[in-house]
Amino acid sequence: MKTISAYILSILTICLAGALLVSCDPWDLPTRKTKRNCVKPSGTLTTKIQQRQVDFAVEGSSGTIDKVQWDFGNNSTTVTSGLSAKYTYPTSGTYTVKVTLSNTCGDETTLSQTIVVSDAVLPAVTLQSPTDISLNSASFRLTLTSTGNATITRYGICYSSSSGIPEVDKDRTADVKGGLAINDPKSFTALSLEPNTLYYVRAFAYNEKVGPAYSTPVITFRTGSLPSVATNGISNVATTTANVNFVLNNAGSPAAVEYGICYSSSTNAPDVNNSSKVGVTSPSVGTNTLVGLTSLTPNTTYFYRAYAKLPSGEIIYSLGPAQSFTTQAETVTQDLVASISFTDRSLQDASGNGNHVKLVNNPTFTEDRKGNPNSAIYLNGQGSYFYMDDSESLNPDALSVSIWIKPIAITSAGRAQIYNKSRFSDSAHEVYSSLLKPNENGTGVTVMTNIKQGSNCQAGKGWQDIAMTSNVEFNKWHQVVLTYSGNTARMYYDGTLISVQPLPTNSIDKCRGGELKFGAQVQFDPDYFYGSMDDIRIYRRVLSDNEVKILFNQ
Repeated sequence: MKTISAYILSILTICLAGALLVSCDPWDLPTRKTKRNCVKPSGTLTTKIQQRQVDFAVEGSSGTIDKVQWDFGNNSTTVTSGLSAKYTYPTSGTYTVKVTLSNTCGDETTLSQTIVVSDAVLPAVTLQSPTDISLNSASFRLTLTSTGNATITRYGICYSSSSGIPEVDKDRTADVKGGLAINDPKSFTALSLEPNTLYYVRAFAYNEKVGPAYSTPVITFRTGSLPSVATNGISNVATTTANVNFVLNNAGSPAAVEYGICYSSSTNAPDVNNSSKVGVTSPSVGTNTLVGLTSLTPNTTYFYRAYAKLPSGEIIYSLGPAQSFTTQAETVTQDLVASISFTDRSLQDASGNGNHVKLVNNPTFTEDRKGNPNSAIYLNGQGSYFYMDDSESLNPDALSVSIWIKPIAITSAGRAQIYNKSRFSDSAHEVYSSLLKPNENGTGVTVMTNIKQGSNCQAGKGWQDIAMTSNVEFNKWHQVVLTYSGNTARMYYDGTLISVQPLPTNSIDKCRGGELKFGAQVQFDPDYFYGSMDDIRIYRRVLSDNEVKILFNQ
């Protein structure tokens, strides 16, 4: 009975369901489901690290990707709908990052990369301007001002003459590998540089995380240049002197510490070590500086060139071969009949004529006009004098007498005899004479020089006076020169022509027998000279104005 009831209930239920279906809107039944086609994901994990913040990305992705799951390596994960993620690590360290790419088909690919994150930034370094710039080097000092929150591992300078922004290792580099403390200056030298060249230089530093960091701005400097010197001709070449024109073309950098002219008669390549030299003080660039060469040898060829001395001691010479000149022949040594210098107490006649000096009443030796000791004769004005014996050579047809005197005073006798050619005992055989006396017309001193003409050798007769009045300064050296020829006599004082005297006849008396005395006249009227005498020269010809000047300047 229960079975029949259950059967009837089932039939009623089915019928009711059919009625409901008939009464609602009709449904479209789904078609038969098909299997999805998937491609396994792939790609490359890239990172961009900025201290502890990292930008992650999957680049070059392919395949079917439905899900992107990130594992940042520190138990922190996330899922993104895109292929990138940004993450900031709470602490510095080394992390292995993973990203898993998957799809609903069950395909899965995991990409990974180990990264290091840190608070480190670029260090900071400064560079001072160069010092000790030379032709081939320059020195610098760099200072670290920040480590960039990490240990410094390398620092130094990089420099270039071609790149305005030099780079480490790409350009010339001087460096130290190791640590460096803040504010601890370090010195570096750029070496093997080219002279007179513009260079660019930067300091740099690396720390253990990042680098290099460069100093700013880029420093520029120019290496040193060699000085350039030259000569520009020679002038006023005399027997013992000449003038050279020195020219400074370029002072150099660093500037030379010494300039000048070196010269030699023994080598055609004079240098500062084996030759004479004359310095030039503070020459101006491009300007001729006159350099006087002195104490030259007459009738001699000299070679000369300009030089500049560097701070290092190196010598730079003017370009090209040394220039040359030849001094004039010393005519003042020609036709001498007597030459007494008194140098080193010498009384000898250097002319070769035997007119040596003999001393009377102990004259002494003293300093000459150049300060050389025992190189002049001192006469006390009270009986000391000296003389040369009479000889034919002291009675020439033409005559020049040059003597240096240093009078102290004119004695009470009123005259001071410089020289006198006559016999001391009685004034016989007079020929020529010279003395100092007070000026009769006022202040000053007259130099009175005389020669005899037409006297028939009688004492006191035929004297022809050549007077020269000048303000002769006592206690100073003066040159007095007499020249005579024919009917003309000339007097020079300190190298300058003072008097030209015409004479009545054209010959000097020949009165043999009298000695040539210096500092005394005659026994009964001696007029002793009080002072010093030096450098006596007697010629058998007339000296020219220039020759007198040469003797004065010697």
